Amino acid sequence: MNEKIVSLPVDADGYAHIAQKKIRQQLYQDAIPYLEKAISLNSKQDYYIALATCLVKAGRTEEGIHTLFERIVNEEDFAVYFYQLSQIYTEIRDPNKAFLYGLYYVQLTDDQDYFDTLKKTFEVTYTSQTAVEAESTLYVAQQLFQYLFSHGRIDESIDWLSSQPVHIQERKEMRNLKAMAYLFMSKYQEAEALLDQLLAEDETDIHALCHYTLLLYNTHQHEKFNHYLQRLNKLHPINEDESFKLGIVLSFLKQYEASQQLLLPLYKKRNLRNAQLLHALSFNYFALGQEKESEETWRKLQSFSKAAPSPKEVHDTSRFIEKDILPLLHSDDRHARIVGLFKLSQLPYKEAIISKELWDQLEQLGDYEKLYLSYIFNDLHLVKLDYIHQGLVLLWQHDQSTELLISWVDKAQALIELNELKEVTAYAAACYYLYMKRTAAISIQHCAELFQLTRYRLTKALDFYKQNSI
Repeated sequence: MNEKIVSLPVDADGYAHIAQKKIRQQLYQDAIPYLEKAISLNSKQDYYIALATCLVKAGRTEEGIHTLFERIVNEEDFAVYFYQLSQIYTEIRDPNKAFLYGLYYVQLTDDQDYFDTLKKTFEVTYTSQTAVEAESTLYVAQQLFQYLFSHGRIDESIDWLSSQPVHIQERKEMRNLKAMAYLFMSKYQEAEALLDQLLAEDETDIHALCHYTLLLYNTHQHEKFNHYLQRLNKLHPINEDESFKLGIVLSFLKQYEASQQLLLPLYKKRNLRNAQLLHALSFNYFALGQEKESEETWRKLQSFSKAAPSPKEVHDTSRFIEKDILPLLHSDDRHARIVGLFKLSQLPYKEAIISKELWDQLEQLGDYEKLYLSYIFNDLHLVKLDYIHQGLVLLWQHDQSTELLISWVDKAQALIELNELKEVTAYAAACYYLYMKRTAAISIQHCAELFQLTRYRLTKALDFYKQNSI
């Protein structure tokens, strides 16, 4: 019997050819993996444009747009992607964005035929072509900045702003964006220079006032911060953009009721699918005692953005810090403070949950504890603290008792003084055995199995403790 042999594509064009067949059949989702394979073999612009189109047709519009954004950021010859963005927004019936992206494409290519098409399609009238072109450039710069910024690519977002024409960089909107990026990078001097200039030009600039208040908060200028926070609470935004900005910042600064008064009407009116908005609303609801609404809003956010931690997770973890960790950090016993820092290191989302006030307290700890902090958060390689930490991790997997963990730090310090920095698993297991046998029946064999040790290695560690009175 003759069997039909199906040959697999051998190059990018072969995969793209299959994708085009799927596209002609309107099987856009099926075409996507073939285009992705083609792109992995050859980064042709046509493949990316086809991929973006298929993503949009398959209902994955945001992914399609972000595919084009990524190419704009990474390629030098990117004009065609703005044409494609204009086409996408035309198809999804967003005429304003379609026109602005299209006009930017025209500026890059001087394609007057497409300019005529834009004017005819969208029935645009204006008094100054130069002014509308500037608005197009400003809009595009803002959108690409927001894409990079929202994906944590802060350095790239600043570079993108700095690559714009000087007259665009000097716009107050752009300077505010750059100041915000500097704030996130803790470049406070650069941020302050921009914000001082903006507020000198217009002391009612809500964006600059928001950013300046955040600057004062982050730099611990408490008296000035409280003054500016009062100013923020008294502001009356004149448009939705200002309401959004002020509401987001007030939520971050724990002014939940004032934030909710600004953001909730905006959400109800526009039903925006915006991660920042839903994040703030969920935290506002939770702080105002509306936990059901908070959870529902968080679920909406999770449907398209894997944000974390949730308001409830922040609340529960904060209570754990207050009840279990802070007493250890305030202890007179240095080893207890080390255990407190270790417990802090084991928290999920610790970078997001640790408050500025707690960081201030951590900065007041002694040099030894600060070294351990650097080991935990900055990956500083420290042999002795690594030995202590590895033992704590092993014990944490079996029992999270504070007394047990402090006992290990005591023993580990004694081992370090004896230059006995080997067999951390055996010595941690021996510590566990000695701790557990005080209150429960535990055999050496069972303990060895728990820590995946031979009985001989565990017994040897126990003997070393006994011989050295550890």
